[in-house]
Amino acid sequence: MKSVNRLGWLLLLLVALLMGGCGGRDEPTPTRTPVPTYTPTAVGQQPVAVAQQPQPQAQSAAPTDTPAPPTATFTPEPPTATPTPVPPTDTPTPTETPTATPTDTPTATPSPTVTPTPTPDYAFALEMAEQFPTQLPGVDEVRVYVYVYTGEAYALGGYTISVTKDGLALAALARSTDGLPGETRPGPSPYTRFANLGAAFFEKAEGVWEIQLTDRNGFPMGEAARFVLGPDDNLRELYLRYREK
Repeated sequence: MKSVNRLGWLLLLLVALLMGGCGGRDEPTPTRTPVPTYTPTAVGQQPVAVAQQPQPQAQSAAPTDTPAPPTATFTPEPPTATPTPVPPTDTPTPTETPTATPTDTPTATPSPTVTPTPTPDYAFALEMAEQFPTQLPGVDEVRVYVYVYTGEAYALGGYTISVTKDGLALAALARSTDGLPGETRPGPSPYTRFANLGAAFFEKAEGVWEIQLTDRNGFPMGEAARFVLGPDDNLRELYLRYREK
């Protein structure tokens, strides 16, 4: 029992020395070793002591105003035109072009050349063809007066005329006289003309009349004159003047 007490005092003394030697030093307070806790284990397993570490107290940091990162502004892009698909077109199947058959070029037929009818070279020139009012109104009569002359003599005799009405020949027996000419009507008037042949035809005046100077054998001596008379035409006195060339 005494030995036990001694041992206790020695331990106390030793502890006091140790504490006295360390009392002057500024050392941190030793961390206490946590008491291990025992977790019950299933039968057949060894218990494992898990030491729980003391959780350090988190120091709460002073809140600071952290600026939020700038937010990107979304700018819409203009819409892109969507190409409209072009429907495929049917490619026409090439057709064979027929070879043109050469055709014979028609030969131009020359137009017939119209040969002008030569104007007969008459011995007398028709200088005048006129119509005057009839001297016998109310009578179906057509009078024809002709003056045939030359530059050296006043009148030439021995000539006659051919008369047709609507293409039908009428008999004319009168002959021209030579020497001094006569007159178509007595006394001076706007219708008085020199003449050396006269003939009267008693029939309707209406129609186409053609009168031409001829010789006594009926050969044309001058150009024919044409007159058109109406049904009640008063200009039934026909006058022609021929001059020898």
